Amino acid sequence: MFANLVKAAAHDNACHACAQEVHAVLDDHSLMARFRPVADFSHCDIAGYIASVRGPAGMLRGAYERLTQISGTIGRLHHFTCDAFATVLAQFLDYECRGLVFAPVPKGAIETFGLPLAKELVRIAQASAIVPDRVVLMVPDVRADAYPEVAQWLRYVRAQGLRVAARTLLCHSAEQQLWSQAEVDFTLLDEETLDSMDLVGANPLQHLLPVEIQRGRQLLASGIANKNELHALMQMGVRYGASHFIGRPNQVPTRALSAAAHKAITVGHPETGNLGAKPSRVLERLLIKSPPVTPMTFAGDVFDRFEGNPDLRAVAVVEHGKPLGLISRYEMIDVMARSFRKEIFGHKPCQRFMDDEPLMVDVGTALEEVAHLVVGADPRHLISGFVVTDSGHYLGIGWVQDLLREVTSMQMESARYANPLTQLPGNVPINQHIDHLLGSGREHCVVYCDLDNFKPFNDVYGYAKGDEVIKLTARVLTQACAADIDYVGHIGGDDFILICCSPDWRQRCQAALDSFATEIMSFFSNDDLERGGYVTENRKGLPEFHPLISLSLGAVEIKAGMFTNHLEVAKVAAEVKKKAKSIPGNSLYINHRHP
Repeated sequence: MFANLVKAAAHDNACHACAQEVHAVLDDHSLMARFRPVADFSHCDIAGYIASVRGPAGMLRGAYERLTQISGTIGRLHHFTCDAFATVLAQFLDYECRGLVFAPVPKGAIETFGLPLAKELVRIAQASAIVPDRVVLMVPDVRADAYPEVAQWLRYVRAQGLRVAARTLLCHSAEQQLWSQAEVDFTLLDEETLDSMDLVGANPLQHLLPVEIQRGRQLLASGIANKNELHALMQMGVRYGASHFIGRPNQVPTRALSAAAHKAITVGHPETGNLGAKPSRVLERLLIKSPPVTPMTFAGDVFDRFEGNPDLRAVAVVEHGKPLGLISRYEMIDVMARSFRKEIFGHKPCQRFMDDEPLMVDVGTALEEVAHLVVGADPRHLISGFVVTDSGHYLGIGWVQDLLREVTSMQMESARYANPLTQLPGNVPINQHIDHLLGSGREHCVVYCDLDNFKPFNDVYGYAKGDEVIKLTARVLTQACAADIDYVGHIGGDDFILICCSPDWRQRCQAALDSFATEIMSFFSNDDLERGGYVTENRKGLPEFHPLISLSLGAVEIKAGMFTNHLEVAKVAAEVKKKAKSIPGNSLYINHRHP
């Protein structure tokens, strides 16, 4: 009995010490955040970071779950929730992290403190310099009897522009009812969920994932152990992932995915290697991933969202992942700001304020085409913006000002490095494009193009005629390429580069040679054509024969892992070009020797 009393006394002393330690941490605001990278499988890049919070270094009971438990016991759970959230946002800014920040909400906090806690978290987010839609609140499992309070909590934070992530699968039936009706931006597939899924065989939960996607939710999987699990999840439509395999949590956020994850994503991408082409989709850089609302969302909630975020100009109305329309900030505020309008319309569906004919653009649309659509559209779209979709599913909103800024930037960048004669990209963008393809692991072919016997032609016929031949070469090469996936650059003088992702690049090269052979004939007289060249006097006054201009192409097939940068490619391409020039007439030489 005495031993039991001693143990109880020791336990009480330990609990008291724990409480004092947590009090001190909260009073001193000495919580620390760690950031785990979230991979975006569609871009093979970091989409953001999942934050975790713990006590300062050396604190024995500093784990997040333990802090939550103790702060709840000593009556400071509200303080801990807010302090942890503020710590995450502050350190996220200090390290200049890009993308989204996923911030945890302690278990039991929503049910205990309700809407006042939501308002305090929104206030903290608005006081930071982070755009609200970059903040994702990770909501824990909630009690089924707290459904009304939780639903109200979720509506409020999303109306203020913040996003929500939750584990919506594998919960009891009452909680599933909540998540089936609540507006959630990310469905979390944690280790428990993944353990219940057979990722390589028959999968009883696989049919639930498309339902989540149709609801407009993104899928984020944690606990991915290896490349096989990663590939299986990608095939199921999971776009985001976070685990030790992808990147470990760290106080100083990593700026790159693990090498194993990068290779697994690029090599095993479900779209069979098209990953390298995706970053060129300009709209993915311009779109604002603004959380949408449903047609039945209260108009008052949308109005509060506009009031809470002065930079928000429009909100998309989406149902089952499909965009239905767009609510303009200025039109809604114009109506709702009038006397008694908020009282009249505040609890009515927002659909009545929706423009049901918004300008909608697919994310894969070329920049020039988007600009053309905007210029020809109704003037109201210049203010409200446009909806960005992916195969009909909502992705986000784009602003016309950002589009025009991008057009101007691209024009200036193009003019800066373009060859003044052909307007084709010069050395800098050529090298960047090659490095980009090498980094993506996508197979392609680099073709070094050079004119034979061009210098004597320039000397005899003059630079004006020589420029015409250069422009002819640029046109022939451009016409032979697939504009959407191939690339033509002008190194300088009579040297050009083709970067071909087309599988039929050999046929395209041959088509360029055939076209050049036909069109170059117009630059020579019939006599020159009959003898295969022309005769001029050299510097010594003696007659000298010069063959007709021809085009030589030296091709280097590039597979994943063959080269690390454009310098290595250029060295091999120059050698292959010499081989091609040693062949008389218009020629194509293909490198079959690996470096």
